[in-house]
Amino acid sequence: MQTRFSKILILTAMMLTLVPWATRQAYSQQNASGVSDRSSVARGSTKYSSREPSPSNDAFADLSNTRIREIESLEQQCLDEVNRVRRARRLARLDFYDDLLPVARQYSRRMAEERFFSHTDPDGRTVRERVDEADIKWRMVGENLAYSNGYINPVAASLHRWMDSPGHRRNILDPDFRLTAIGAWIDSDGTVYFTEIFLKQ
Repeated sequence: MQTRFSKILILTAMMLTLVPWATRQAYSQQNASGVSDRSSVARGSTKYSSREPSPSNDAFADLSNTRIREIESLEQQCLDEVNRVRRARRLARLDFYDDLLPVARQYSRRMAEERFFSHTDPDGRTVRERVDEADIKWRMVGENLAYSNGYINPVAASLHRWMDSPGHRRNILDPDFRLTAIGAWIDSDGTVYFTEIFLKQ
């Protein structure tokens, strides 16, 4: 009798753990890559590396060290997974681009705090304008957005949705893109937002 009760208790605990995971969805939105004309190419420095992202102090001013580590970990995991997908298809890995990180992270934060989810912000600006405002040179730019809530692994959920979407998949697997940054943000309700920006310079 006691073993049967233990089995029922374990099964109930497993179901309660999986129910939020099974009933919540990850959402994503795609944006095709664009090519700028010569007159709108921003002037800026070229800084990229294959090292891990470093924190932007302004974006983290009001966060705990634990939350900062969570955000940085999500960003690194997502970049690693995107590069794993590219390697599996014999594509060059995307190099992390330092100057893009604040642009991507700030956009994820803005979507979380202002409660919108779109490639066009409430002011009518797209990724092209945001990258130009950061004074970053580019010839081709693309952006993937995702958010998820209730998943044990928000990176896997978001990457899965990106790969199931033709536009997102095209951005991830485009051999012309060589630079990227992924900015994450965790909302107060636990929703995780991702903004990945892809560049060809």
